[in-house]
Amino acid sequence: MNTIFWVVGDPSADLHCARIIRELRQLAPDVKHIGLGGCNMEKEGFVLLHDLCSEAFMGFVEVVRHLGDIKKLIQNTINWIKENNPKGVVLVDYPGFNLHIAPMIKELNIPIIYYISPQVWAWKKNRVKKIAQWVQKVLVIFPFEVPIYEQEGVECVYVGHPLLDKIPGMRTECNYTPPYIIGLLPGSRPQEIRRNFPVMLETAKQFLNTYPQTQFVVPAFNKNCVEHIKNIAGDFPIEIYEGGIEKVLQQAHVGIVASGTATLESALYGMPFILIYRTHLLTYYIARFLVNVPYIGIVNILMDQQVVPELIQGKAIPSNMYSLLVHMIQNSTLREKMVYDFKQLREKLGSPGAGKRTAIEILRTLGINPSEESLLN
Repeated sequence: MNTIFWVVGDPSADLHCARIIRELRQLAPDVKHIGLGGCNMEKEGFVLLHDLCSEAFMGFVEVVRHLGDIKKLIQNTINWIKENNPKGVVLVDYPGFNLHIAPMIKELNIPIIYYISPQVWAWKKNRVKKIAQWVQKVLVIFPFEVPIYEQEGVECVYVGHPLLDKIPGMRTECNYTPPYIIGLLPGSRPQEIRRNFPVMLETAKQFLNTYPQTQFVVPAFNKNCVEHIKNIAGDFPIEIYEGGIEKVLQQAHVGIVASGTATLESALYGMPFILIYRTHLLTYYIARFLVNVPYIGIVNILMDQQVVPELIQGKAIPSNMYSLLVHMIQNSTLREKMVYDFKQLREKLGSPGAGKRTAIEILRTLGINPSEESLLN
């Protein structure tokens, strides 16, 4: 039996890869999928050796704190690949881990596919040269990434953005009269929640003084995140949706969203929002030195303009967030311009079907033929 080994270290990537594995099991049911990933992949028949998505570490300081555990996991991963010799390895985003193990896998002469490229356009460009040495093919989710890799001789295919499979259309525009519903999206990892949710909560308290009937809704990736949010919220009235970001984005009039995949989801749903980014101070200053982009948020980067306001680090304080929320609620011109830009963004990203296109490219790259039955469907 052919085996494909996966390394997935992000909660949103866990969801994307779960859909791809579902497609792969239909196209090639005899192929086994195993490795590091998350619970959503496991539900699709993935053999989960280690739940990397629930505990994935972000930032330079956070990684240093857990360096011993990370080194042990890397060694265990390489040992498994060496002993079991899979047909290929699919690395998904998570560059701090994946770009470390890629050269080790390359030495074993096992083909590597990199899905959801690291943000080589934001970081120093030598990452592209390194990836070119290690991987057989890169599957990207933004069309502008293709020429970046092709210039270095890397075979690169744009497969489309997986969120378009999840979000086929924008929501119906809300009626902006009280009582309001405000979405608070602090991130999907415990460390993000600890940094982002307290300032979101303070902002919510200020907003509630102005609009007393407001409801605050918060998505949580899993039960562990629910507990973190509850502990911070105390007796402040919020509604938590475990695994329910869609419910929040469908009903919230506006939102405060931590930088990450949730910002693109918010835009694709058509929910006006403020982007915030807060991390360890040392991590922030290191990133500022290394990163070369005018914006933090992927929505603004893709549109090459500030579509959504960004409050970064010291500017992400309750008074600033409150002022922007009230302005967004009261100013229909601002909201309408933002939603119009979100529609333009959808057009830039193309059509749905990314899951199946990605599955087909993985099989093609590894020389695995789809079953005859799947081709008839």
